[in-house]
Amino acid sequence: MEAITTASNRRSAPMHRGGFPLNDLPARYADAVVEVRPAYLAPPTPRSTASAARALRAARWRAVGGSPDREFHHPQSQTIAVITAYSSERSQNALIASGPGWQATFSARVPDEVLAHAVAALVDHAENGSTGADLEAALAGLAEAGWSGAHRRAGTVEAIAPGSLAELRWGPDEDTGQPTMRILAGSPHGLPWYAELRGTACPAPLTEAVLAALASPGPARRRLRDIPGGQLHDLDIAPANPRTTAATATTPGLSPAALATTPGTPILSSPAPPATSHTRRAR
Repeated sequence: MEAITTASNRRSAPMHRGGFPLNDLPARYADAVVEVRPAYLAPPTPRSTASAARALRAARWRAVGGSPDREFHHPQSQTIAVITAYSSERSQNALIASGPGWQATFSARVPDEVLAHAVAALVDHAENGSTGADLEAALAGLAEAGWSGAHRRAGTVEAIAPGSLAELRWGPDEDTGQPTMRILAGSPHGLPWYAELRGTACPAPLTEAVLAALASPGPARRRLRDIPGGQLHDLDIAPANPRTTAATATTPGLSPAALATTPGTPILSSPAPPATSHTRRAR
């Protein structure tokens, strides 16, 4: 990915954006919970796919199979989601979802927050369909978040994130002609992740949710020791506010799927589904 390689050439001294050298990070800070921005570059946690599976069970999807892969079927539709249990050495995709005429793949290193948005959207689509989804508004949100090129040109979107650490291409596939969205994101000092959503019938709420996750200004919450040292200077990192954690856990209006993704300890923030999801339910 040329943009990521280029970004690495622009970065030199191994300094955290807060100013301290990585080699001088005090050991006592290792267990500190911090806020990481952008959230789409945060490393996944051991709770990532477990939270996704819990969200589907809460929505009464039927589970088939066992560890490490678990297949979930929606009881009234033909939507299927295959989740692979988290492992620090996992090479399999974290999530593969499919239905008639579409498939979505999220790789092993996809952040918890992006995965949670995707699973919440799958639940929403299976229960409510695509009514009310606004892909143009979601794309505009990406542009407002500073992604260059986040607009349609001849039916294709080619957007690059601030800092050039993520790319999105959305348009007809060169080989099949099917509508396809491909995302590649990651620090040159860490392992990248990718996602692919393809097919003429790909659920609009799923596409909308992924765009919303990429555009969200909200932080991920991680323990400092869980962030690879070389990746620290590609991220904005700040101490976590305990009051923010408590407020997020009690915020009204979150869907059952979003609430189900909230982990038991304050490692990461609760993912919020796209704002339009509540509008769809209200209609």
